[in-house]
Amino acid sequence: MSAVTTPSASGLPIAAVERETGIPKDLLRMWERRYGFPLPQRDAAGDRQYAPAEVAKLKLISRLLDLGFRPGKLVRLEMAALQALTESHTPKLEVPANCSRLVSVLQGHVAAEAREYLRHQLLELGLRRFVLEFLPAANRLVGDAWLRGELQVYEEHLYSEEITRVIRESLTAVPAGRQNPRVMLTTCPGEQHVLGLLMVEALLRLQGCDTIAFGAQMPLGDIVQAAAKHTVDVVVLSFSPSYQGDVAGDLTQLAAQLPAQAQLWVGGGGCRQLHGLPPRVCHVRDLTELDTLVAGWLAAHS
Repeated sequence: MSAVTTPSASGLPIAAVERETGIPKDLLRMWERRYGFPLPQRDAAGDRQYAPAEVAKLKLISRLLDLGFRPGKLVRLEMAALQALTESHTPKLEVPANCSRLVSVLQGHVAAEAREYLRHQLLELGLRRFVLEFLPAANRLVGDAWLRGELQVYEEHLYSEEITRVIRESLTAVPAGRQNPRVMLTTCPGEQHVLGLLMVEALLRLQGCDTIAFGAQMPLGDIVQAAAKHTVDVVVLSFSPSYQGDVAGDLTQLAAQLPAQAQLWVGGGGCRQLHGLPPRVCHVRDLTELDTLVAGWLAAHS
């Protein structure tokens, strides 16, 4: 969980802005060069200091990136236009009854209480329904509350950490898979978000798959080598909307270099614009598609 950062008189340092908005530091610097926004002041040491108004605008831009917008258009808009765009493209969220206390629990700042709340939902629903039904609604609810200022970034981080902990605890009770298919899960360099991968891992483990999780930001060459060494049948990659690499280029390179038996299953908000995928690459648009993909793989290799 991130510590609370006290802003100086001139604003927040870049590391704090990255935590507050979820926008990587390298991307903030690139936008500054390319678009002239954000345009931070410099302190006596020459370090960037971001004004509160810039941070607020960056939060809205981050949300719109998640909705599929590109930064070039967004950085030129005023706050009112960004807010209107966010509201018009954000469907009204019907909060399920089992999510109704989530925000207030996170606002209570008691990690153990948040953990027990999430554990209770998992026990009530079971792991599969928890991943397919509770988590998508909960993730959206937390994101919306953060955008409205009801949750601080450290409270959102608490949620992510406790969700990760609860799912990993639950996976220890799931028997080892049948090793068909054997699936490795990771992200490309620059992609730090792994909650989606953990949700996929849980569903695949329940299907009986043998999963190998390599964490985040694995170099492409290492992905190829690991897939060969572990005789992997499927490589699962997740790309968030904030991923600034070349998704299509990465997939083309991997598809050409992975062992002949290995398929690529990819998903996440960063894949929305994918077209004309290379052979062996499958775009997973919804987690429920994993059942069909596993069944298809088993039928093809029976």
